[in-house]
Amino acid sequence: MIKVKIGFVGTGRVGSTIAFTCIQQLDVDEIALIDIVENLAIGEAMDLSHAAAGLDKYPKIIGGSDYKLLRGSDIIVVTAGLGRTPDMTRLDLATKNAGIIKGVAKKIVQNSPKSKILVITNPVDLMTYIMWKESGKSRNEVFGMGNTLDSMRLKRILYEFTTKKIKKAWILGEHGNSMFISKGLIDVESFPDLDKILSNVRFAAAEVIRKKGATFYGPAIAAYRMINAVLNDTKEEIPASVVLDGEFGLKDIAIGVPIILGKNGVEKIVEYELTQEDLENLRNSANLLKEKLKELGY
Repeated sequence: MIKVKIGFVGTGRVGSTIAFTCIQQLDVDEIALIDIVENLAIGEAMDLSHAAAGLDKYPKIIGGSDYKLLRGSDIIVVTAGLGRTPDMTRLDLATKNAGIIKGVAKKIVQNSPKSKILVITNPVDLMTYIMWKESGKSRNEVFGMGNTLDSMRLKRILYEFTTKKIKKAWILGEHGNSMFISKGLIDVESFPDLDKILSNVRFAAAEVIRKKGATFYGPAIAAYRMINAVLNDTKEEIPASVVLDGEFGLKDIAIGVPIILGKNGVEKIVEYELTQEDLENLRNSANLLKEKLKELGY
């Protein structure tokens, strides 16, 4: 029987909430939690194991600071890094978190080289690229959450604007201020003021952070959907941050585009024929991210 294992690097509020969601929604054999604060990881493992027992589930749940605990993970979720404050953009975090991700990448490939890697750490597009570059893994094996969460926020705001039937509504581009609603791919019952809605989506996270300190329920569900797609090979089509190699005319950059996610990670980058406006917005995002990557030495 094939055993399923999920690894986590970073067990703060986001990482621990993702793990809790996975325990509720998935059948897993083992969960490994890694954190620089060893007792935090151990305590979270204990707490999660008690929660699992309440659901009549008894996976092995271990925590610590030793990356050897990740060995054999099917997928590793990386949330390690500094959090964002209300006055910071995701790009402001780049320099500080880049160094953290470099170290994490090397430790992951040393201890669990076959694992898929889901990057949550912000700014997620830059950190996804750095994770891919520093790990040396294939680009289908490293992907970032960004636009999956943005699109969830978009759906909620569309719903509040009385658009009840939402077949498809995606945010593409940077998981940040240059994100955009793909007007060429949207499929909804009615079209409210999309520019106004986009502004609401862009600042949704900052508003939550201002009011409660961090976002973690939304990221947990977004991450769960991606983890489920890999573990159960659902072939779900979602927008996510991936490294491009010529798709949409872009290369050597990680950015949010539509993908098919399955057991092999990024099974396919779906190259829709985007509108000229969508393409220009995507290129604008890519140019901003490339400038930041240069500042970071890439």
